[in-house]
Amino acid sequence: MFGRSRVLMAAVLALTCCFVAGTGYASGNVDLTFTAWSYGVETVNDNIAKFEQMYPGIKVAFSDFSWFDYHDIMATRFFSKTPTDVCYSSDHWLQEWAAAGWIVPLEDYFPWVRESKAEFAKYAVEGMTYNGKLYGVPYYADLMIFIYNEEMLKKAGFNQPPKTWEELAEQAKAMKAKGICNYPIIFEFGQQEGAANEVLISMVYSRKDGHMFNGLEPVFNKPGSAAAKTLEWITEGMQKSKIIDPASLTMAEIELVKSMQSGQHAFTILPKYNLAELNNPASSKLAGKFKMALMPGDTHETVGYVRFYAMTKMAVDRGKDVVDAVGKFIQYFGGKTNGKYIVEKRWAVEKGLGFAQLPLYDDPDVVKAINSWGDVKLELEQAKLARAKEGLSPFYGTWDLFVRTELHKAYLGQQSPQQVLDTCAKKWNEMRKK
Repeated sequence: MFGRSRVLMAAVLALTCCFVAGTGYASGNVDLTFTAWSYGVETVNDNIAKFEQMYPGIKVAFSDFSWFDYHDIMATRFFSKTPTDVCYSSDHWLQEWAAAGWIVPLEDYFPWVRESKAEFAKYAVEGMTYNGKLYGVPYYADLMIFIYNEEMLKKAGFNQPPKTWEELAEQAKAMKAKGICNYPIIFEFGQQEGAANEVLISMVYSRKDGHMFNGLEPVFNKPGSAAAKTLEWITEGMQKSKIIDPASLTMAEIELVKSMQSGQHAFTILPKYNLAELNNPASSKLAGKFKMALMPGDTHETVGYVRFYAMTKMAVDRGKDVVDAVGKFIQYFGGKTNGKYIVEKRWAVEKGLGFAQLPLYDDPDVVKAINSWGDVKLELEQAKLARAKEGLSPFYGTWDLFVRTELHKAYLGQQSPQQVLDTCAKKWNEMRKK
């Protein structure tokens, strides 16, 4: 009898150890693993410290990876079941990650998420929704905006930024002719740059009938489409008039910002938060000279995108305590704490990051911060013209990588814009059938 009791006790201890190892829940604590791409790491660590101070029973292990490698690293972590409870994700990966069951709909676990939708920008809600359910709470959301160097514009004899792509070409040619700069326009078209296609799509959206897809049917390759006109405009500027710097093909975001700060270029398209860095006196001798304007074109529409906090299926599998801890983490970082968006406001004020939480536009501190490097009224006007990316699907991320490579063939003059667009449409249809 005594021997049987010892066996039962040993079994209970073994089960207890398994429970502790499986959930990370011991001595009243919950251990969370949080992964993100490398941006503002010091700020993230400080936010985590403040979160842990508010919730002393939750400890967060934070890992960050390069934005350029982030998708592949996360896919590997999901396949290998490397512990990951909460992570950054993006609108162009959502369909893939949700369809694979790697992340779960937040609104199924946290009722406050569903109630928060009304305060999020429409394009951000669309970018975080899969099969009708919200999978994320915004880490940040932003717009692709048109930026110009006001001083160089005036030197060239223009008082207003271009309102159309034709006007932009005219102003750039004038700058080039007057020797103000050799290549007035530069873009972030490097194949490693995740926003490369968002730049192109913004240019498409700004034109009449600016669409890439009708549902999941490609329309970008139809002759005379907005995409075809955009690609022809870029190719002409790069190959013939040479107003677009060929270095665009290797440019990623940080390098492009530095290039603009060096005074080598007058016009570009970037995620809006970069305007804060361009006009930062601590890092730019040209601070104060960079302005935003509505995206040139017929409609002035642009891409609005969202990066967000997501909860993994691995976290759900660890049990209720872990899910509750993830809920507290996401609410602190992307939702309201004591009725206020604490972390989102900090990103906006200190780093100039965009946000989907619309009530922040009424916050005097946020308005003051934006107006110190930008124009909050113009930003709001552009935000109202922002649209989520079309055609988001489980294979969109893979197709996006393929398109970046193919577009270079048009930019370099190796193939016609129409040939490239047809190839991209063919690839899309092949992936759609699988």
